[in-house]
Amino acid sequence: MRKSVAGAALVAAVGCSALTAAPASALSFPLFENCDAAAGAGVYNIPVGDPRYTPELDSDADGVACENPDYAYVPLPPVGDVPTDPQIEQMPVGGADTGVAMAPEKPNTGIAALGLAGLGAAAGGVLLARRRNVRA
Repeated sequence: MRKSVAGAALVAAVGCSALTAAPASALSFPLFENCDAAAGAGVYNIPVGDPRYTPELDSDADGVACENPDYAYVPLPPVGDVPTDPQIEQMPVGGADTGVAMAPEKPNTGIAALGLAGLGAAAGGVLLARRRNVRA
């Protein structure tokens, strides 16, 4: 019994550590070890507000890392651009706003009416069967 509890605790600890490591590995931009690596990726003049900026890359501490007057700063592309072609055909219920305007589908009331009529017929049949059993 103790081994299974210890094993469950180990699995829970490993699972929690994997969850905490996920955001760091989910970065959509590179973090550079040095300015040579940044230059190899074609990135120069990284300002303080850029998420790729680190103080280690800013040799003169002026707020711009990997400075090179021969190249212009290229910012990261904006996150969450809305595609021109909608990716979903049906609007999800309770889903996140995708930025694509879609009209909600009209509910099919015909199917609901048929279901209610069937339910009423079944209930009526049960009542008739009970009356016959009471009279007999």
